[in-house]
Amino acid sequence: MHNIAERGRVAKWTREQIDRLSTLELRALLVNAERLKEVEVAALCNELLDSRPRGRAPKKRAVKAK
Repeated sequence: MHNIAERGRVAKWTREQIDRLSTLELRALLVNAERLKEVEVAALCNELLDSRPRGRAPKKRAVKAK
């Protein structure tokens, strides 16, 4: 039997490498890590985003009908 899918490059990220990313890059990495089911990387991304002043994207506000 062949090993079809090895763990990708995302699994080799260190905390220091991730911390050097801009907030936009960090958000993109989080989306990709979640899509690829890289839970360790996604957890690191979430932790670093939470520690940044503008780490999370602004929440959309409900539009009030007049």
